[in-house]
Amino acid sequence: MKKESVLLLSLIVVSLFIVSCARQTPNATEESSAENVPVVEEIKDVAETKEESITTEVPVNAKPAQKHTLIFPTLTYDEAYNGPLYGTSEQVGSASMDSYFKLLDSNGINFFIGMFGIFGEPTADTLISDQGLGEVIAAAQKHPYRIIPFFNPGIGGEEVEQYLGEELTRMYRNTLSASERIVGKGFIKGFGEVETQEWSVRHNDQKVLQLIDLAKSNNLHFMFHPVAGKTDDVQKIIETYPETIFLIHLFREDLANSKDKWIKILKEHDNLYFSMDAAHIIHVNNMDIIYDYDSTDQESSIKKFVSVYDSKEKSLVSEAIKAYKPLVDAVPDKIMWGTEIGPEYAFNPQVFDRAIKASRLVIAGFDKEHQEAVGYKNALRVFGQGVFVDASIKVFDTSSWQDCTDTQISGCDTSCEVPDTNTLTAEQEACFLNCLAEKQCKEVVEMDIG
Repeated sequence: MKKESVLLLSLIVVSLFIVSCARQTPNATEESSAENVPVVEEIKDVAETKEESITTEVPVNAKPAQKHTLIFPTLTYDEAYNGPLYGTSEQVGSASMDSYFKLLDSNGINFFIGMFGIFGEPTADTLISDQGLGEVIAAAQKHPYRIIPFFNPGIGGEEVEQYLGEELTRMYRNTLSASERIVGKGFIKGFGEVETQEWSVRHNDQKVLQLIDLAKSNNLHFMFHPVAGKTDDVQKIIETYPETIFLIHLFREDLANSKDKWIKILKEHDNLYFSMDAAHIIHVNNMDIIYDYDSTDQESSIKKFVSVYDSKEKSLVSEAIKAYKPLVDAVPDKIMWGTEIGPEYAFNPQVFDRAIKASRLVIAGFDKEHQEAVGYKNALRVFGQGVFVDASIKVFDTSSWQDCTDTQISGCDTSCEVPDTNTLTAEQEACFLNCLAEKQCKEVVEMDIG
């Protein structure tokens, strides 16, 4: 079984000269819908094993960090864990941030490590609210201390392998440097998801280690997806980089095939953590159906998912508890929770809410003393709260823009001499962005369908 990436972003995004939709930072709970306001509670210090603050390192000129107020779910379930959640593997490429936060609030998801697709070298005058670095900044301005930004080039695992090595490392380096010039150091927290499960090389191939070297030199975390046949590679990586925090998740079959090895590695290494994700929890007939039911017909995908989930909930939850409880029992401080939800249809509340319900029922199957740790405390201890962004960084709200027509795109391609390749110079990219800005249209993002 193979998970298809849904994070394929257009290599060129649209923008407009500095017009701001950003506002002054509100309290983190103000984004809840008026009719569905979450219950809140002040965070208690959960830094039980490390003398670290749970407040956020913020860019220069930002306001001092403050404590986030915990949000509890308004959607609760009998015989489930109904406490706070912290998502550690969030594939946000298909989601509107405004609608996404409504889902987070109602489901009590306080923080999330977002795997954002950021391509090229963003500039301060080409930041937009729906893609790339501008999307991350705009969301963090509206929702301070809740987003932990990781990034990748927004290209699917199989496709990106052709760039593996110097070129891919250069992509990450240039994007990171350009982002830091805009928003400062400490905003980007990690690289990921790095989809090594799709690559033919060993996980510790020198071409992969280049990326980890870059992460290490910038004090960034590293999230990747290994496979069972390369478990030893993972051990070599985390032993080579003991000061770097690594976060992994696995397909269910890769977990089953090497469970004892994964437990041993997690036990023996302080810098490795495991994300138990809803997309892999909801495993029916040897399929991760959130991905396998993705299609161009979203309504059909939603109906199919809902029907199968509702008929199989009890059995899939039971099987997931059997799959993950041995990890939690063995290393309760190393297991975290996430969604790994990427397909656009899966952000429909009918699908998303069921994925969270399944997760809460599975967490309830763990020993009582481990439930909050898996739900949010482990992740909060290791990764902390999210970032704060100063409101002076301007991002243009593209919500009123129409999709660009083929004629508009072709016109900008021609005027900016854009080649028919995946690689543009910084000058070509800036020219294209400003061309579309003048037309006030946005390029349609293409998505892989699994």
